[in-house]
Amino acid sequence: MKLARILGAIGVIGIVGATVLPASNAAAIINDQIELLGEEFQIAISPSYIEFDLTPGTTTGGRFRVRNAGNMETDLKIGVAPMTFSSETTLLGTPRNEVVGWTTITLEPGCTPIREEEGALFVRMRVKEECYVQFSTNTPANAPFGEQYMNIYFQEYSDGDEGGLLLLRSIGVNIYGTNKTGGVGAGDMCGELIKQSIPFWVFQGPLKTTATVENCGRLNFRAKVSIEVYNLFGGLVYEDEQPIDRIIAVESQRAIRADWKDTGIGIYKTRQTVEFLGETYVKEGWSFLIPLWLVLLVLICILVVILAIVHDRKKKQLGRGRK
Repeated sequence: MKLARILGAIGVIGIVGATVLPASNAAAIINDQIELLGEEFQIAISPSYIEFDLTPGTTTGGRFRVRNAGNMETDLKIGVAPMTFSSETTLLGTPRNEVVGWTTITLEPGCTPIREEEGALFVRMRVKEECYVQFSTNTPANAPFGEQYMNIYFQEYSDGDEGGLLLLRSIGVNIYGTNKTGGVGAGDMCGELIKQSIPFWVFQGPLKTTATVENCGRLNFRAKVSIEVYNLFGGLVYEDEQPIDRIIAVESQRAIRADWKDTGIGIYKTRQTVEFLGETYVKEGWSFLIPLWLVLLVLICILVVILAIVHDRKKKQLGRGRK
């Protein structure tokens, strides 16, 4: 039985020790108002999205900064298109995009224009060059109440060998336009919490939590998700510096992730808080952050202990038989 006791102790030490091992997986954070994509195609855009009012019969708009943060010159095609929603959003209806036809874009001094073609601008961005792009939206007097969605895209291109354009990479800015003419009525702001998810088993970090929120109204609203993580002894080990803040589009469901990236091995309790439209929802759950190799090691230890016990019993039975 000595072997069984030793192996059993190893298994217990492995499990208890797993609750105190520190994490070393640090994450670098870039200004969340600027997007940087790729090693060669490093076009920085600020802000990363724009919300503005659509007032029927008037012209409104906005501007954003574009900068070539890379180390090579690049040619861009800039245009307006219907918004392409990310994979975290599930559309339940058809988003309105008439705003695309109401909008024109222009360059402020500083950019190097090449040409304009079918409403799109062709621009050469030299290394470290930056300029501002404006969009102007002429909203018609009979514009419908509610939300409109569009995207101003930046496509890196080169001229094809046989004419035409060879599109290489693309990045875009989402534009949300809102017409609240007549005021906001009952039912215009409506949201539902569809699901909150905290994983029980986590074999490899980060610890990923999600909250799925649905917009059942006629206007966008914002949802905020934050998490707090406590160790087995109730000590706070992680807390969001600021909640994850996302726009929930009309007739859509959006899965909002709030993660603990610098996870350590152990047993933790996570408290997830979701806030939108004046309501707060809280969910708590336990998570076992144990690498697969450690799970296998513990299972092997348990198996060896069982085999050792069986072996000891058979040995004792043989001993009694000989007597």
